[in-house]
Amino acid sequence: MDPKETRITTPFDVRSTAAEVIDGVDLSGRRAVVTGAASGIGIETARALAGAGAEVTLAVRNLEAGARVAEDITATTGNKRLHVAHLDLADRASVAAFADGWDGPLHILVNNAGVMALPEGRTPEGWDRQFAVNHLGHFALARALHGALAAAGSAAAAASAAAARPLGPAASAASPGSAGSAGFPGSAGSAGSAGFPGSAGSPGTPGTPASARIVVVSSAAHLRSPVVFDDLHFDYRPYEPMLAYGQSKTANVLFAVGANARWAGDGIVVNALSPGGIRTNLQRHVGDIAAPGVVWKTPEQGAATSVLLAGSPLLEGVGGRYFADCAEAEPVSRRPEDLTAMMVGVAPYALDPEGADRLWATSERLLAAD
Repeated sequence: MDPKETRITTPFDVRSTAAEVIDGVDLSGRRAVVTGAASGIGIETARALAGAGAEVTLAVRNLEAGARVAEDITATTGNKRLHVAHLDLADRASVAAFADGWDGPLHILVNNAGVMALPEGRTPEGWDRQFAVNHLGHFALARALHGALAAAGSAAAAASAAAARPLGPAASAASPGSAGSAGFPGSAGSAGSAGFPGSAGSPGTPGTPASARIVVVSSAAHLRSPVVFDDLHFDYRPYEPMLAYGQSKTANVLFAVGANARWAGDGIVVNALSPGGIRTNLQRHVGDIAAPGVVWKTPEQGAATSVLLAGSPLLEGVGGRYFADCAEAEPVSRRPEDLTAMMVGVAPYALDPEGADRLWATSERLLAAD
């Protein structure tokens, strides 16, 4: 964070829930994708967005589990605009198929899915599995959906400009439901094939965010390791599950920095976050974590920062930053010994623009290889 910039805070904190941070926000007419939405905080992220009126696609590996979650979210929110589509982030063909099946604009992409502290394993390409799933798969997905995100971002910007422009003798209001109508949604399209929704209309009611948003779920574990560019896949270093996890989580933050720098001009803002400590199935490979002093969150609380970044007008135009507990994290000069401080800190190497550019080029090169 530039010392000249003011650290961003909000009225919310470590105890806030996803429902609380989105309360009063109308996401009608906005379309969202949440990866890993069949478990943990992914469920509550999708639930909160749907509860605010968004049309939500659950991008999941297990379609049966996704269908059960979609049914439960509809039952608890009354929102029937829930869709389930297959996505395996370790499989480039699956990522490409998901993106190819998407039709129309995309307003919110939450890169939520992840794996943690896996035993050593490689993808068919020879990539470390944690780096592949947590970073490369989401990098490929976001790039493939860039056109849909840009379509949403540019349409929102045009609608906001039209709404702000006073009507004069030479200007007249657009007809109701059309793409230019003062911030109100146009007619929705028909349901899409392969579990995808059809095209939606223009952005939602006044007060909804104008930009398209990408939200990247990282972790305080990024403080365990920078991205080691000379040995991304542990070809030389002894493999350590938490170092590999930490490296992949640093990559998540660097992606947010790099994507925001490249895509903000397209009306897309990108931020990363730590959800905090939540006991979910994500920790199945590390057992019971002893963390004295850490505030353990419910899944509803763990999803709060994701939902805040995805849907709150409070953060309109904010991008390229890292948040924790619903506020921008404080840079730290070294990994704190105190776990509470670690949970809300960010390493300068994770926000380094040069590191972000290097990771972007490296990721493009890896994904371009046969």
